[in-house]
Amino acid sequence: MTRGRCSLADCTVAVTGACLLSHSPASACPNFVVDRALEDTGPPRLPNGGTKTRSLSGGNELGTEELSILMARRYGTVVGVLGETGTGKTCLLSALYLLASIAELRAGLTFGGSSTLIGFEQRLRLLRGWEGTGLPDQLAEHTVLSDPRRPGFVHLAFSDARTRSIRDLFFSDLPGEWTTDLIKSVNAANRFSFLRRSDAILVAVQAPSLLRPEKRHNEVQNCRILLQRLRDAVGVDRRVSIIFAITRCDLTGPSLPPAAYELAAVSDDFGFSNTSVVPVAAFSARDDVPSGFGLGDVMEAVLGTSPCDAIVGVESNLETNGRMFGRFRLGA
Repeated sequence: MTRGRCSLADCTVAVTGACLLSHSPASACPNFVVDRALEDTGPPRLPNGGTKTRSLSGGNELGTEELSILMARRYGTVVGVLGETGTGKTCLLSALYLLASIAELRAGLTFGGSSTLIGFEQRLRLLRGWEGTGLPDQLAEHTVLSDPRRPGFVHLAFSDARTRSIRDLFFSDLPGEWTTDLIKSVNAANRFSFLRRSDAILVAVQAPSLLRPEKRHNEVQNCRILLQRLRDAVGVDRRVSIIFAITRCDLTGPSLPPAAYELAAVSDDFGFSNTSVVPVAAFSARDDVPSGFGLGDVMEAVLGTSPCDAIVGVESNLETNGRMFGRFRLGA
């Protein structure tokens, strides 16, 4: 199979394999540029004359090595998604995928495919199979990584009419235990080294927990510890965007809980210069808060980040690389 890219700004053939102008094969398009480094030259030969089978992604999640290959084609935005078990991280990612696929995520943003379509559909299996009224008690299964020691990522590609460019977004999908372990012990910091390459970090916190007096202080304190770990132990650049997604607002209403502003203040205290707080309801059981509420604002916060001046490796430390970020804050 001939591999390559397109000279047209809006074509996603490098990601999806489909030509924007419907040429078949895509390489027949006059705008198609062959990338010899990505051409399929067949399975490599072994010294004994046999062949070595190629390791292919199952489409469920991407590891850091697969992520590096995709990002070698063009710059990709990496978003670290953190949050303890039950905060709605997987539901948020699934809702982003659903809204993107029907062009209702944000005006001017056209879905350009995904390298993890199977993974998104597997995450939606419980919801698609639900035949009762309202919402099922469990919308998504607990996240289990194919390699429990390494992060997994899901991918969404978009054509952005505002910037006339193709945007590749890679979201980490980690078990909630990872975040809990980092809050409890600095010894868990090593597994989060990929966040030094992140353009944004999204922290999921449940709105009901921020409203309940017996839980509010604990939630704010956990976020304080988490941000301190990210800054001091992981080494996250303080110019990286911090986005607090206040989830399950279908249970509390569309307004931000007062404690959500405490989270923004904590982020500022630790020197993170670009903090957003967004009320979110990925899937809603009430009429006044629609499903997908706030996810357009989440995308605005993510897409508002500016890339590094130079593309660097996933495991790289960004302290010496120049980064510029737009300063903005999403209010209630």
